[in-house]
Amino acid sequence: MALIPDRKLFIVTSALNTDMGEIKREERLEQTIDGLQLLREKVPDAIVLFVDGSPHKVEEEKIKIISDCVDFVADFSSDEMISTFAVNHRKSEAESTLLMKTLLLLKQEPHLAKIMLSVNRVFKLSGRTDLLNSFDIHEHDHFGKYVFKKRIPTWLTDSRKEFATNLLITRMYSFCPSLIDNYLESLRQIITVTNQTRIDTEHAHFLVLNKEILVELDQIHCQGTVATTNTLEVY
Repeated sequence: MALIPDRKLFIVTSALNTDMGEIKREERLEQTIDGLQLLREKVPDAIVLFVDGSPHKVEEEKIKIISDCVDFVADFSSDEMISTFAVNHRKSEAESTLLMKTLLLLKQEPHLAKIMLSVNRVFKLSGRTDLLNSFDIHEHDHFGKYVFKKRIPTWLTDSRKEFATNLLITRMYSFCPSLIDNYLESLRQIITVTNQTRIDTEHAHFLVLNKEILVELDQIHCQGTVATTNTLEVY
């Protein structure tokens, strides 16, 4: 009997050891753990892959603490390409590279590739993000589609706004596993665009992703603290 994919995979991206923003490393770890515990409560049968792209090596003690909250940990804090972007405060390129390497891991690492056969939806969730009680995972059940929060008009005021007219919130979104190769190619384009134009990854996602396979939700029912301002935002 053929296996019918019915699992949800959450890729939780993180930068535990970064110097950017107003949040201290200890608080980052606490907020990350709180978010992971909430994820377990809201989606108890989810497969959770935690990936870290810190510019500075994450201590083994922190990895052990996180490992107790998730199914898999991929520590990219020693990755030269990601670290180079991160230490130069090029957060968009660092995160896109982290996602690319994570997707390649899902395709190439034998155990993870086997697990992917049971997955019917992949979620990207930023670390330190809490799912709200109103979160309904079935809102993301769209085969062959990306699901994001509804586009937001650009806040850019310079010449970049001519082509980056809107942005897509990347704190939490999902995509069909059938789109992994499509998303890998899109991420390559996003890195090129952000590097050449200095727009951020959220503007670049809107610019690059195929709108014909994009579903936009009014709300995505999560909240998180913005590192640069230490303020809580609800999405």
